[in-house]
Amino acid sequence: MTDDLLARELSWVDPGDWFARLAGRPGIAFLDSAALGDPRSAASYIAVDPVEEVRLPVATMDQAIAALRRLHRSASGQGPMPFTGGLIGLLSYDLGPSALGVASRHRGDPALPALLVRRYDLLLGFDHRERRAWGFARPRGALSATQRLDRLLAADPVPVLPDPGALDWAEETDPDRHRAMIGEVLAYLRAGDIYQANISISFTALRPEGFDAPAAYLALRARTPAPFASYLDLGGGSALLSASPERFVRCDRDGRIETRPIKGTAPRSADEEEDRRNGERLAASPKDRAENLMICDLLRNDLSIVAEEGSVTVPQLAGLERFASVWHLVSAVEARLREGEDAIGLLAATFPGGSITGAPKRRAVEIIDGIEDSGRGPFFGVVFALGEDGAMDSSIVIRSIAATPTRLIARAGGGIVADSDPAAEYVELRAKIDPVIGA
Repeated sequence: MTDDLLARELSWVDPGDWFARLAGRPGIAFLDSAALGDPRSAASYIAVDPVEEVRLPVATMDQAIAALRRLHRSASGQGPMPFTGGLIGLLSYDLGPSALGVASRHRGDPALPALLVRRYDLLLGFDHRERRAWGFARPRGALSATQRLDRLLAADPVPVLPDPGALDWAEETDPDRHRAMIGEVLAYLRAGDIYQANISISFTALRPEGFDAPAAYLALRARTPAPFASYLDLGGGSALLSASPERFVRCDRDGRIETRPIKGTAPRSADEEEDRRNGERLAASPKDRAENLMICDLLRNDLSIVAEEGSVTVPQLAGLERFASVWHLVSAVEARLREGEDAIGLLAATFPGGSITGAPKRRAVEIIDGIEDSGRGPFFGVVFALGEDGAMDSSIVIRSIAATPTRLIARAGGGIVADSDPAAEYVELRAKIDPVIGA
């Protein structure tokens, strides 16, 4: 590890308990592998007191990449966990059209940044597999690393946050409008414009007086624990509450890359036999497997932009995986970074994620922009952590809630292919969003 990094092992405490204690700190980021016992849930991190921040309400992908390069600091040291400090942030989907040369007709919500990235040097890390916890700190100003970590650990306990309870959520579109949107996509598919497009709708609720975003996140975490969940203070009274099941791209310090696109969904059931049948039907569905294969091929192509020639492989294609409230088909695509490339270049080559656009990507993004009734904002963007050693991990912002000072927003959708049935697509959409909004 670098000479000025303090790494201190701590007694094991569930990271949710530490989050409840620290949640009021401005700029907090909680990267939360909340699905306990899930092999995909490896580590969680709580970062506070950022050194530096870039927050842009409107931005292009080029501006976002420039900000990441400016804030990133490289160090060759290695700590006891994969992430011991560095950048944590949000790339909103609204950056995506600019990355592909598409002009969007939608305007973003001014309370939700297009880009948020912060550099952290004070955090807690939790290794779920080993059940070990660590505090990481570096000196700043007149305070030593030891003093900064001691002050963090001495934070006063806070009362248990109340569950915010049920909210009055409203659909942006009614089922008839959703059916018409799917019909428009099917027309593009028949015309040969695209092979697949991901179409989504939003749900909104007024933010009630006294609403506590950290408490709402802990309630979401309990309802639908997810391996790539996160909570980000977005500034200005806004926050992102994400229960994402989907890794976007990961790159380790040695340049090994993995992406795990999700395509194909079926609901879970409390009845074990029905639950098993739901999973088996999904695994055997030609439509869902074809949908997954298309996106897997798209991501193979995206990775090849920055990967060593011949290194892109698919060790898992449309594998059935179990999550808290749904079954999914998940593929795994692996590669190795080409010499001279890095994790930031990997983000630039792959954003926006193919699983939430469609194929071919640029035309799908144009069609999405023309059909959907509102801008996506942070939804279907990316939450990422980039360490000083160059390793990076990221998730797709799905199964999430954005809290602004006046309202709450959620969003869900699905990939539309030639044999999609509008009624079945709506059922799938509700299976995704209902656990998130507590319906």
